[in-house]
Amino acid sequence: MKSLLSTKTTRHPAVIDTLGGAPTWAPQAARTATTSPKTSKAPKASTAPKPPRAPKASRSPKGEQPRRPYLLRYAAALLLVAALLGWFLLRVYSRSGTAAPVATQGTEAEPTSMPALAITPPAITTEPVADPSACRTDQGDQETGAGVIAAFEHAYYVTRSGAGVRALATPDTSLPLADKIQAGIDSVAVGTTHCVRITPITAGVYSVVLAEMRPGIAPAQYPQTITTKDIDGRWFVDSIS
Repeated sequence: MKSLLSTKTTRHPAVIDTLGGAPTWAPQAARTATTSPKTSKAPKASTAPKPPRAPKASRSPKGEQPRRPYLLRYAAALLLVAALLGWFLLRVYSRSGTAAPVATQGTEAEPTSMPALAITPPAITTEPVADPSACRTDQGDQETGAGVIAAFEHAYYVTRSGAGVRALATPDTSLPLADKIQAGIDSVAVGTTHCVRITPITAGVYSVVLAEMRPGIAPAQYPQTITTKDIDGRWFVDSIS
C-alpha cells in the first residue's frame, strides 16, 4: 500500500482558478504562463553618443600659458623694425652716393646757383624806351606825344622850316601860321643848337624844358607846357604855353 505522503493529489480546475496557481497536470509552459510574471522593465531609450572632446591645450608647468603666440608676435615686430631700418639706411646711402664735384686746384669754386630751366622762355622783343630825363635832339616821330614834340623842335632848329613846323600842329591850333613861324626861325642865328627835355604830366600833356645854345651866347632855357593830340593814330602839337 502506497504511503499517503507520497500520493500525489490533483486539485480540481475550479479550485485552481479560485485559489490561483497552475494545476500540476498542466504542461510546464502553461504553468509558467499562469504564474504571475515579474514586471518587465521597459527598454531604456538609447542616449545619443557624446561628441568627442577637444584635446586640452597642453599647459606648461605651474599653470603657465603657452608662450608660442607671444614669440610669434615679437618676431613679427622685430622683422618690421628691421625692414624700416633697412629702408632708412638705403635712402641715406643712395643720397650720399652722388658726391659733389671737387674744385680743381688753382681754379676758384663757382658759387652755387639755381639750376637753369629745361625750357628757356622766348625773349620778349620790345622797343627801347627813351630816357624821359634825357635831353633829346633827334628828329622825333608822330607815334607818341613826346615823339611829336621832339619832331616839332627838330623842324624849328635843324630843318629850319616854318611849313614843316606848322604841319606838325593840329588844324585848329592856336599856333601862328607857317609864314610867321618861318619869320621867327629866320631870326635865330644859323648854327644854333637845341636840346629838349620832355616829362609827361598827364595823358597828352608834357612838361618841356627847351635849352637853346646860340653861337657866342650862354645857353638859355625855356620851360614850356605842351599839349598834344592823337588824330587818326598820328600825334600833333595842339598848344604851347
